[in-house]
Amino acid sequence: MSEQTPASRLWQVPNEDLAAIVATRGERLRIAYAEMIEVVGESEQRALGNSLGFKDTAAFLTDTLRISAREAKQWIEHAAATMPSSSLTGVPQSPPQAVTGAALTAGDINAEHVQAIIATFQACPSEIPVEQREADERILVELARQAGPEAVRKAGRRLRAIWDQDTAPPEDKDREQAHPLRRLDITRRKDGSIRFTGELDPETAEELDGLLGPLAKPHKNPETGEHDTRSAAERAGDALAEIIGLAARCDELSTQGGERAVMIVSITLAELENRARHAFLDIPGISSVDGLRRLACESKVVPAIFGNNAAPLYVGDASRFATPAQRRYLTARDRGCAFPGCTRGPKWTTPHHVVPWSVDKRTDADNLVLLCARHHRVIHHTPWEVRMNGHLPEFIPPPWIDRQRQPMCNLAHTPPPRHQQAA
Repeated sequence: MSEQTPASRLWQVPNEDLAAIVATRGERLRIAYAEMIEVVGESEQRALGNSLGFKDTAAFLTDTLRISAREAKQWIEHAAATMPSSSLTGVPQSPPQAVTGAALTAGDINAEHVQAIIATFQACPSEIPVEQREADERILVELARQAGPEAVRKAGRRLRAIWDQDTAPPEDKDREQAHPLRRLDITRRKDGSIRFTGELDPETAEELDGLLGPLAKPHKNPETGEHDTRSAAERAGDALAEIIGLAARCDELSTQGGERAVMIVSITLAELENRARHAFLDIPGISSVDGLRRLACESKVVPAIFGNNAAPLYVGDASRFATPAQRRYLTARDRGCAFPGCTRGPKWTTPHHVVPWSVDKRTDADNLVLLCARHHRVIHHTPWEVRMNGHLPEFIPPPWIDRQRQPMCNLAHTPPPRHQQAA
């Protein structure tokens, strides 16, 4: 059905067509926002609010459009940063974040992306050259085209840390690197518990944030379906306890994100010969072959073939698992989850076979890609596809995201290029 399908008939639209409508209307919303702040910028240039008897443009917008003063001020800020402004000569002046404005006008990014990028550059030191600012802005915009605002904010924090390093006096850099700010004050209680406060340098703080994030998320009770009743502080405390437990067992872990489980797949010889795929599905929580494939990616598979009288005919050795050397190579190549826009680090990923191991029994680095748990499910259970382009993975989005299905690579782990300093 057409993208113009009225709401009264949306229930008749097939799922893939409905997904395409969602994507198209989302793009229209982003373009409409660009058109809105374009006219807001012109209103601010003309002091339209004052000419109509209001205190300023923000007051005019608040009264006319019934929006909050906070939203009105944000629109004006976004317009000043991303939209060309007029001048006495009549020649439009380029805005500070022209690349961001062009992406917004094209409907590629949204208001939250714009806010994340503007906030980043408001903290940019004046010593950073213009060409470097423009290069760094292009990096954030390209990331915003494939990831959510939180990923852009995280990349912005990394950029600010780099700017601080680039502009800090050499003696300050040496002092910070030799003696990073790390402090932990512990108060021990009579019952054996402790209370602590402390400080961490930015690099260590970012690493801790990456560890806490996935572990501190709220979880439903798998038995009752009830929502997590823990407070944010309690979830963070439980996450820290898990991290401490992981560190205490570090000698037992040969690789990060190592072996999660051993899955024994049992099948009779007759079933094997008849290729009866349903025989693999007698696994709690697994209701499809796709689900089995995803679980197999995360497990060690031991094939066991039995005769009709349960006599073991063959029990194979574990296979298909990436070696420690391959894990190190994948970590260096992918830098974390390779799915476009994902910021998860290597510790939270599992090697996924691009060509299923069941097809060609090939576990080599050029057939593996690192994926976090969420995007592992996406690849197995949605129309997203992954393929290798030479030695690098690339992802093919569903047609409702990109009608041409152009391949995408993850930019979230890409460090910004640095211009060489003159000798």
